[in-house]
Amino acid sequence: MTGSEESDMRNVLYVIVGLGGVCAVLRLIVSGIYRSLIQEAGQMGKSGHPLMKMLLKKFETCYQLKMGVENVEIFVDKYLNSYKTAGIHLYTWEIAGDAAFGVTLLASLLADLYITMASYDRQTVLEFLLGGIAVCGMLILEDVLLNVRFKRQRLMVEIRDYLENIYKPRLENQIFRSEEMEEYHREYFEEERAQLD
Repeated sequence: MTGSEESDMRNVLYVIVGLGGVCAVLRLIVSGIYRSLIQEAGQMGKSGHPLMKMLLKKFETCYQLKMGVENVEIFVDKYLNSYKTAGIHLYTWEIAGDAAFGVTLLASLLADLYITMASYDRQTVLEFLLGGIAVCGMLILEDVLLNVRFKRQRLMVEIRDYLENIYKPRLENQIFRSEEMEEYHREYFEEERAQLD
């Protein structure tokens, strides 16, 4: 192998490593976004985060219009999918990370196939094969450790828990049952006054 060919092969390996780095950074960004959203959802009633405030406002508006929210999961999913960070939808960040992994894997496989078919020496083939396996293996390990899909599910559970178990009953009492509660209080206090007399 000539010096020029060796330099070209090294550049291809650097491109594969660079693609792997881009994928790793995108996944770290997505994981960080979910981690901060989970923290905010854990204190949703007090949160000043724009997404949490918007969810509470939209949810409350549905009840003020006497409509309620039948399927809270779809309601949360809809607004979570429309949430943007740095002007980019959250699901686009996730897809970009997965696409970067796919491109890295494909580039690694194509480079290995080309080197094998071009009859390069064993050492070069082995370097590329091990390099590609190392980069893809590290990305798979990062995916397992960050577990972005679980973080999305956890975020959904935190938001749904607050909306269904805390906010929904409060709104139903304030809006739908306010007349019933007033009647109950009136009857209760009348009974107490009658007992005192």
